[in-house]
Amino acid sequence: MSFYVRFVNRVKEIDSLRSWCSSQRATPIYLYGPEGCGKTRLLKEFVSRFEEFFGEDAIAIYIDALERESLSKAFLSSKSVRIATETLLSLVERFSGLAVGRALAESIVTLVEKALTKRKLEESYILIAVDDVAKAVGLDQIELYVKWLYEAMWKLYEEYKPRAINMAVTTSEGESLNLVLRHRHSYIALLWNLDKRGFEELFEELNPPSSIDFETVWRLLGGNPGKLVELKVTYGWSIDDMIKDATARLVSVAKEVRGRGLVEQVKLIIEDPDNIWHRASVEMGEAERILLRRNLIIYKGMPTIAREDVKPDKEIGIGEYYAWQIPSYREILKKILGV
Repeated sequence: MSFYVRFVNRVKEIDSLRSWCSSQRATPIYLYGPEGCGKTRLLKEFVSRFEEFFGEDAIAIYIDALERESLSKAFLSSKSVRIATETLLSLVERFSGLAVGRALAESIVTLVEKALTKRKLEESYILIAVDDVAKAVGLDQIELYVKWLYEAMWKLYEEYKPRAINMAVTTSEGESLNLVLRHRHSYIALLWNLDKRGFEELFEELNPPSSIDFETVWRLLGGNPGKLVELKVTYGWSIDDMIKDATARLVSVAKEVRGRGLVEQVKLIIEDPDNIWHRASVEMGEAERILLRRNLIIYKGMPTIAREDVKPDKEIGIGEYYAWQIPSYREILKKILGV
């Protein structure tokens, strides 16, 4: 069953991407944020409108690095790009054993060269976007991959001399941020969940039953559009069922926290995620790594792509530097741990 949701409340982010791609940048942009915050939808929307922004000779390619089997799901491009299915399949076959999306993510230079055949590029704008890269290549390879992207971008620029060729990669993996921050090969920007107004717009778009209270959903999901769609499509608006499933998944986290003697540290993070900074210690760092690894919290001290601050909001677990990806994770762990 197909399910379409109108693209809402990302005008500033689209404008920021348009501005980024309007000139040659020194590095790829590394876009990170909570799982389900809308990174994939934002990139797909931007790629589909790339020619509208930069003219009919503009080239944009989107690769879902996590897609395992479907070429049509793994590869999206602007209308000007014509790459035969047979060509894409031959690229995938070069990387035997890799998922389709991962193979395409490793074939960026060739993909661009195929898209550029017999075209003059001096006035062209080009964008290559690779989605969910950290999960696809693995944390042990993310630093090398980001460096490779940087080198590939400049190789293509020097060879074809377009007006601008830029690259964007996304991830929800909080652990990968620390690895990428150690190097100069990317510009890092945050994409956050929807603000309350945008979240309410999406909420109404999804036509919830009258029994579902928006404020309750806001306190549960904190503006995360992916989780809101999941509440409708997967759980049929049953908040109880959603909480039960999330609780079952977080029991193993609570078990690890207890087993390592870190309940007090996690309690402090539940009270205020900025306690990771204010109450820093070896034990607190260990608690932080557990929660980061499970994508329950995220560092939010980096600038957003729209250069706006994500304001602290204790009600939904957002601090100055750290935040819970969605508020329900905090409440569920609080209940399981009895703190």
